[in-house]
Amino acid sequence: MVSERDLTRLLKAINPKLHQGVFVFCELPDHLVPEGLEVLAMFQEDEATTVVVAEEQAARTGLLGRLPSAWITIGASSDLAAVGFLAVITARMAAAGISVNVVSASRHDHLFVPVAMADKAMAVLATLDELRRPRRIGPIEETASVDAIVEVRPAELTDAKALVGLWQMCGLQFESGRVMVELENCARLNGELVLVATAGADIVGSLWASYDGRRGWIQRLATHPTRRGRGIARALVAEAEGRLAGLGATKVNLLIEPDNASVGPFYESLGYERDELIFMERWLDRAMGV
Repeated sequence: MVSERDLTRLLKAINPKLHQGVFVFCELPDHLVPEGLEVLAMFQEDEATTVVVAEEQAARTGLLGRLPSAWITIGASSDLAAVGFLAVITARMAAAGISVNVVSASRHDHLFVPVAMADKAMAVLATLDELRRPRRIGPIEETASVDAIVEVRPAELTDAKALVGLWQMCGLQFESGRVMVELENCARLNGELVLVATAGADIVGSLWASYDGRRGWIQRLATHPTRRGRGIARALVAEAEGRLAGLGATKVNLLIEPDNASVGPFYESLGYERDELIFMERWLDRAMGV
């Protein structure tokens, strides 16, 4: 079995399995494993050695079990160096109010969630594959050519060059040399919120959203000049809002550059309201000589 690092492929192959039984976390007196104890996982810290065992195993050996948990194995074979995979999972679990303890082995990741939350956790995991699937925008005629069908999907690292071209064409302000780094960072933190609209093999729209645990933010909304007026921007905003709401955001903020003020009416038509704020910024890379 080949370990996978690509976030999109990992989420497509997530295939979670809920094991039978209840599992608990126990501390071993004097770091000693009782004879006959069947250990599922073990970690030794300075203060104590912790094991994860079946609840009946703990009871049989007189160990005090904590946090009765359901055990879920993620079917995707994630590389130990994979970036962002567990971040997506834990963010969605947190948004659903589910505590999760993760144990990563060489082939798979294993989740331990409160027993009462097992079914809810499985339902959350079932939605993650859907987040990576392209979603068609608007009514599509059966006879439409491939390049006329527009879909929205999360951005991938291989999209960086096309995004630079799109933003340059649309007159967005950005540093082209930092796009790949920013895309990698966003993929790790909010990969499902960085969206592109595609027509065939071409990227014709983009929207970068983020979530800080309190508010959602929308940035870099762009539509290819030849594709404007077809609802692509509206579809990108709607998709981002839905994903942000799923993470727990109750409000979405955005900033408009003064020389781009003409887009104000577009956002107002979507229900966004103007607010009088003082915006301040500091470039850490410049201040710290990075």
